[in-house]
Amino acid sequence: MLPILQIGPLALRTPLLLALLGLYLGITLAERRLPKDSLSESQLNTLVFLGLGSGLIAARLVFALEHLPIFIDAPLSLFSLDGGLLNPWAGLVAGLFAVLIYGQRQALSLWATLDALTPLFAMLGFFLSLASFASGEIYGVPTELPWGLELWGAKRHPLSLYYALLALFILIVLWSKFGKGSFPGQVFLHYVLSVAGALLFLETWRANSPILPGGIRTVQAVLWVVMALSFWLLDRRTSSPC
Repeated sequence: MLPILQIGPLALRTPLLLALLGLYLGITLAERRLPKDSLSESQLNTLVFLGLGSGLIAARLVFALEHLPIFIDAPLSLFSLDGGLLNPWAGLVAGLFAVLIYGQRQALSLWATLDALTPLFAMLGFFLSLASFASGEIYGVPTELPWGLELWGAKRHPLSLYYALLALFILIVLWSKFGKGSFPGQVFLHYVLSVAGALLFLETWRANSPILPGGIRTVQAVLWVVMALSFWLLDRRTSSPC
């Protein structure tokens, strides 16, 4: 685990650096693999940064409202680079809302836009997995395997590395398909199915996974729904791609 990268007098947050690198490489790849008749590079960049900016601002403001006394005492914390000072659900809702408004005003096709963003999603998936490994936020169950890592008082599965390896595999498999789907939405739905299947498999080894009544893992239950919906949408798009 390497949460802080020390370079001389500078102490840099490794997860943040990895996330920014993944964002840059993902946008670059998406620009080079834009599907025909989808959206322009300018629209792609505006869409990404509008959603990201709106999401980060909303996530920080909502978190600040939830912990108002702390931010009143230290108002400069509003500008902190600490990713822990965010409300992720507020950020997700605000980001999606901003993206949907922009897409509607620009008359962008939903499925073509999702296909255009898929290279970014795939690249970010790999780098965010590495960021998770650097931070140690996601960890596996205890293991006696030789590649287990000491964490939280036990030798555990390096779950974030498993995520990274599968994310890299998915990125490589879909590389030649980016921007070349047979119909709008195909590449995106294939990506969603690949990620959902990988996470469904890996969730078995996650130590801090939330559990539903009956011993069912919450994430796995959600992933089954996501996969079922994705297969249904893929069938619909195949039979009626317009």
